[in-house]
Amino acid sequence: ESVWFGGSPQIAKGHTHTQIVMLYGRVLTSIATLTVAIAVPRPTPWPEVFHAYMLKHRNGKVGHTDLFYDWPAGGNLHIDRIHGQPPFFDNERQNGSTYYYTPGGSCKVIEMGVGLLPPNWLDGADYMGNQTVRSASDKSVNCHVWTKGDAMGNATGPFITYYENIETKTPARWRFFDGMYFDILRWEPGKQASPEQWQLPASCLNKSASSSSILGEDAEDAQKAMREARLAHLVI
Repeated sequence: ESVWFGGSPQIAKGHTHTQIVMLYGRVLTSIATLTVAIAVPRPTPWPEVFHAYMLKHRNGKVGHTDLFYDWPAGGNLHIDRIHGQPPFFDNERQNGSTYYYTPGGSCKVIEMGVGLLPPNWLDGADYMGNQTVRSASDKSVNCHVWTKGDAMGNATGPFITYYENIETKTPARWRFFDGMYFDILRWEPGKQASPEQWQLPASCLNKSASSSSILGEDAEDAQKAMREARLAHLVI
């Protein structure tokens, strides 16, 4: 036993110096492990239902995107709007089908081979530390930053870089390996798309689907990439 006097442990007879050193080593290792576990933040899971109104930047063009995510209903809907063009719908379903269309226009159907991104899709992401980003309203936002996945094709780096507002614990931005990124202007948990917005146009009904060309021999890795690609709607 150790007897404590004035805050210092007095080593009782029978304990060797080596034993005491080992004991302190275990204690310090436990403290260090606990400190690391506390210090590394984890990304906040998405709400099961939400609407995000976003500013989309891609290839020098800027537009607005409405994202409606509905995990219980099995749907994920992007509506892209660029000035002077009709709205473009990316209507994704849990069964793996994705429909790309414009109202009154043509429709393309792709079988992704995987379902939707789950609310905790960022589990396992690599924490990159803190970074201050400039929001679309030109405000400085202090964010936690994570990366996940690998770039596709000949590109290098992570598939996605995800920025979460430290104060509000909501996403501020996400950026993809090809340079496309979204600034989140409004984040509205619980808000759903209307039935009219979910409704597929006649041009999508009874249309033959094509399989995604991304799914190759390494199906498991490809499907992981496809889950992330769904968010970016890179496969069109």
